[in-house]
Amino acid sequence: MHYYSITTVRKTGIFLGVKKTERSKLLDKLKEFYTLETFQVQYYKAQLSETKNEYYRTAFERMVQIESGHADYFAGRLIAENEDVPVITGSVFKMAGRILGEAVELAGPASACKLGVALENKAIDKYREFIIKKWGDEELRSTLMQYLLDEEFHMLWMKKHAETIGR
Repeated sequence: MHYYSITTVRKTGIFLGVKKTERSKLLDKLKEFYTLETFQVQYYKAQLSETKNEYYRTAFERMVQIESGHADYFAGRLIAENEDVPVITGSVFKMAGRILGEAVELAGPASACKLGVALENKAIDKYREFIIKKWGDEELRSTLMQYLLDEEFHMLWMKKHAETIGR
């Protein structure tokens, strides 16, 4: 897995050989992924604060860890390109994730998992769309493929868990 610490990424200009218009599109996609992954982290953190079930909590702790690694990777790639990492108003973003998480949790863990499945499906679609494009960066493509699998595993776990507790 390629998890980068934001503070340790060198500014190398990874996409220097890419046409300016393609580079701009690529950077926009990296920013989009960063934002999506960061929102998933906030939503999953909200689930942690709303449950006492050890298994459910452990699963969401793991998802927070993995999704945080994804967000850090995208931030690192942006920094390497001398691009600003999107500034997501922390308190507003956290509040949105918490409110959404709490509202869904009121309906029960099965509903929380169903919304999680919807979030993961959105991420899966975005990863597939991004991977199909040939960006000329095999390391990025390989990392995206690994992250796609992470998203699929998360979606499948939440889907199965929702079915199991919904019986």
